[in-house]
Amino acid sequence: MKQYSFNTDWTCRRADGSGSAVSVTLPHDAQCREPRGADSPGQHNIGWFRCYDYEYRRRFPTPEGWKGKRVMFEFEGVYRHAEVLLNGGKIAAWPYGYTNFYADATDALRSDGENELVVLARNARQPNSRWYSGTGIYRPVSVWVGDEAHIPMNGIKVHTTALTPPTAEVTVSTSRPGPVTVELLDGETVLASAAAESDGTAALTLSAPGAELWSCDHPKCYTCRASFAGDTAETSFGFRLPAWGPNIGFTLNGERVILRGACIHHDNGPLGAVCDPQAEERKVRLLRENGYNAIRSAHNPCSKALLDACDRLGMLVMDEFVDCWYIHKTKYDYVNDFPRLVAAGPPGHGGQGL
Repeated sequence: MKQYSFNTDWTCRRADGSGSAVSVTLPHDAQCREPRGADSPGQHNIGWFRCYDYEYRRRFPTPEGWKGKRVMFEFEGVYRHAEVLLNGGKIAAWPYGYTNFYADATDALRSDGENELVVLARNARQPNSRWYSGTGIYRPVSVWVGDEAHIPMNGIKVHTTALTPPTAEVTVSTSRPGPVTVELLDGETVLASAAAESDGTAALTLSAPGAELWSCDHPKCYTCRASFAGDTAETSFGFRLPAWGPNIGFTLNGERVILRGACIHHDNGPLGAVCDPQAEERKVRLLRENGYNAIRSAHNPCSKALLDACDRLGMLVMDEFVDCWYIHKTKYDYVNDFPRLVAAGPPGHGGQGL
């Protein structure tokens, strides 16, 4: 499937109708634009901001290239209790504010005329966080478009299995059976290639003699490209084997590594919760320049932009899933929804009906 940015031409307003709608470009944090006061239910945890529910809208015609195709919207982060409506009908809902989710728009799009996409973000129920959360569509939105035969989003997984020579097991998901071709690339130079028949999943093992290993001091990344039925998908990866044990601690590629780490939150200071790729990279770069080689995301999954920066700059990551499970830390935190997420499956694959 092909990915396109869907971040412009939105409006945002409070969901209760107070105030006027303003034009915004995503990612957008509505909370940091609200007044602060001693009556803030979230108090010091969220910087004394007053919090509300918000409504985002975008109107758009259906492009010719989308007609007759599978169309999926990806929301990388909406805080929180998101609900997505297209042309008045609900196509997705996702309660957690820190994982991505998808909304299938295929059957709800109008072949002619204008569409209206509405996203509700609910954060009025406070307190629900022990740190600044932000509110709204604070991470990017993309639209994925593909034929019936395609490689789904997140359809490529790369796992290093050996270092001499560097070897990777590549798993490719496909929407139907058929032949799959995989290439490992350094820029546009093909290091290795292989083909296999997919029954919905194809697993291939490729070796790349002479390839460099990924380490904190030498974060060499390569590209894995998969092709299926005219569709192409790519992902970045590094050849690396982590391990740990009671007698040696943590090792990377067989060498002991002392973790010099810190915990970081998802916000970007005066930008609020807005996930700006340059701000995410700056955060990682400053830590690397000051001797850090590891971070823990506190207390929720990192953005894709931050994880990409960590790969490129040589930062190890403990990517935390969630701050709370079954015991409340604040009155309206994720404990109220966590059992439903467990029942729904892995994060990032949530959607309709939650």
